[in-house]
Amino acid sequence: MPAFGLVVNNRREILLIQRGYGKDKGKWSLPGGRREKGDSLKYTAVKETLEETGIRMTADSLYYRNKKGNLETWRGRIKGGHLKYQKKECLDAKWFSKDMLPHDACLAFGPDKIVIGKWAAENHGIRRVHYPRSKMRRAGFALIVNGQREVLLVRESKGTRKGKWRLPGDITKHGESRSDAAKRGAYKAAGVKVAINHLYYENRHDTRIYRAELVYSHKGNSYAKWFPLDELPDDESLAFAVDVRTVEKWARENGK
Repeated sequence: MPAFGLVVNNRREILLIQRGYGKDKGKWSLPGGRREKGDSLKYTAVKETLEETGIRMTADSLYYRNKKGNLETWRGRIKGGHLKYQKKECLDAKWFSKDMLPHDACLAFGPDKIVIGKWAAENHGIRRVHYPRSKMRRAGFALIVNGQREVLLVRESKGTRKGKWRLPGDITKHGESRSDAAKRGAYKAAGVKVAINHLYYENRHDTRIYRAELVYSHKGNSYAKWFPLDELPDDESLAFAVDVRTVEKWARENGK
């Protein structure tokens, strides 16, 4: 019988793991596992959370039990430890805020959908995001705004996110800084040369978004487009969660 931990930090974020094996590899789940002989489900939730994420939690209250009574989720707080996922079973472990929770299609199990949906409803969560099925690597991207207050986005040309929009940039090459990856990726994808202004946003996957100024642009291509404030793509039309957060942040700061 399995048990899971719903851990909430002081920023009102919950802890999820990205599964590293099985048919649900790449999907997100609450940390947890099967009970060993002699263990209670409450103890199992605490033990499995520590093993999978490096976080020691308190098990303050039973948050969810299925109808058969053979699966439980215990809610708690951080008691100690440091976030470090178990590489044998996980691809990643990450804190999620109430407005950036994974969409149901990105969750591994039915109980995950029930528990996370319940927690989101109680905390007025408003957005569910389609997160990538693999861990985002160290990368740099550029938020480029022209004189007409339009944002430059590029269209994915292949893969599972083909046709969706993202910020120009790239994964770092060996020895390359993230700011240089942002400049290189902007020129490669959109044909623009930019000067890095300042760090605008950074997620917990070592991906940085830099505010950049346009220096030079040659003739455009069909994979790059300038978007005015009132015509920004919706969340489902953006490729990655980091694009959603950055575009939302910029729109909010500029009055949308």
